[in-house]
Amino acid sequence: MSSDRIPLQPTLRQLLGAEALSEAQILFGEQWLDRQVSQVIAGSPVGVRAGSLIVSRGDFSEQNGNSFEELAGIVLIHPLTGALATHNGPKSPVQAPCDIDLETAQALRVCKQAEAPLLILPSLGNPEEVAEELRAAYLTEVKEASARLHAQFVRTVVEDGLASLVEKLSALAGRPVAVETSDFKILASHNMGPTPPSQQKTLTEEIAEELNRELRSSQSDNDYDPCEEAVRVGRRLVAPVVLEGAVVGYLSVMVRPSDDVSLITEYLRPASVAALVDFSRRRREFSSTSVTHKSLLKDLLTGHNLAASDQERLEQYFGFDIADGLFVFAVKVFPEGAIRHLAREERQAVVEMEGAYVFVMPLDSGNPRTWQQAAEELRASIKTDSPQCLVQIGAGRLAQSILDLPDIYTEARQALITGSMIHANNEFTTSYGDLGIKRILYPLLDHPELDRFYDEHLAPLEAYDLEWETDLVPTLRVYLNHGANLNSAAKELFVHRHTMRYRLEQIADLLKVDIDSSEVLLNLQIAFQIGDLKGKSKPANGKTG
Repeated sequence: MSSDRIPLQPTLRQLLGAEALSEAQILFGEQWLDRQVSQVIAGSPVGVRAGSLIVSRGDFSEQNGNSFEELAGIVLIHPLTGALATHNGPKSPVQAPCDIDLETAQALRVCKQAEAPLLILPSLGNPEEVAEELRAAYLTEVKEASARLHAQFVRTVVEDGLASLVEKLSALAGRPVAVETSDFKILASHNMGPTPPSQQKTLTEEIAEELNRELRSSQSDNDYDPCEEAVRVGRRLVAPVVLEGAVVGYLSVMVRPSDDVSLITEYLRPASVAALVDFSRRRREFSSTSVTHKSLLKDLLTGHNLAASDQERLEQYFGFDIADGLFVFAVKVFPEGAIRHLAREERQAVVEMEGAYVFVMPLDSGNPRTWQQAAEELRASIKTDSPQCLVQIGAGRLAQSILDLPDIYTEARQALITGSMIHANNEFTTSYGDLGIKRILYPLLDHPELDRFYDEHLAPLEAYDLEWETDLVPTLRVYLNHGANLNSAAKELFVHRHTMRYRLEQIADLLKVDIDSSEVLLNLQIAFQIGDLKGKSKPANGKTG
């Protein structure tokens, strides 16, 4: 656990203020009174966990210090006698008198070996009853500390977002942490991935059973604590995030067998409640656009015919009727669910469709901007709350009215999909107009003729490069990128123009083509485009000399 964590467990010094210890005297170990107490127990069990405070009448004859490693302390119930009765209160350390009885001596020996405080409680009471009183005081301190921590967690979520909450919880617990939606999409994480599919069903079933049990035993829908106990699934300790009686997400901490799960749970509870602030805000923002208008917009984008009255409602609702044009962007964000503010601009519309977010943004002639500027503003808006997320944007051409939206949405989606094929898991912004011939190749991507075309034009060069460790394929790509200009290509590759010409002759010989033919050059460019879409060809490194 992190040494700078916010203490949820009270120290023995704090518990000295409890009524049950009002007459206790410190016989030994005042310097260890600030050790945290993890539990209060009666008796003298062997192998108690670290942080245990033992309340006992004695009987430590068979115990040794090794059985009480990191013991929080011992409260020895002792009749008020002689030397022990002459000292005043818990703040006055007591030196052990020479005539102490056997039980006190045994407890003192244990505390010295364990380097733990020994308190004498002048009483004839039952250890179980005293321990119960102390346990009540202990739980009160824990709840107060938990409330303080919850306030800090809520402030973190409100001011810095869910990602900061995860980082804080991870630092406090010293373990990886993740927040997921109810369908296991990562919203924020620190060194932790989503719940494995093999554990998802087990987790949802256990959480559902726990919720149903709590609801059945509660007096009302709000009279229950869904996070009373976190659920252990595999190596994960999971607390549900419950909003209006339904599980909307999960907060998970990765634990090890040696971890104090009860302590991690004490951090997990207030964190999961604080996460509700973010989930509630998400729900408000996602529902800020009425369901009806979102449904109409989806119908329009997917090409369904709308009645004239519905078109008018849609235009007026989003303010499209006064726009000078409409930008349409199809957006993917990784990790999924990282978008928190979907409609920062009053006239900006957004819906989720086919695994992506679709943004429709108006163009105002009074504030002219290019589609590139609008896309970068959108990217910056998304990253405001999730700076580390990865954003991929596909743009359609400018729509003149909402009647153009179905075609423009199709363009934006194709730009997004084609861009993801080219750029894989990297960020990009590309438009349908920039795709060029890829717009033709994309619908044919699974056609075997594309593979044959690629192999016919580039496979011989790839085989030759592999066998002889040459750079003919990158050289050809650079040459084509420079419009078949030998001198500029040689300059980029840092080779002499004669070397460049020699390589081109090698390429022509291997492919058995006229490298100066415009048709041949076009075929080679198309082959590279196919390779990019299928992830086959490698980009030039610019330094193949």
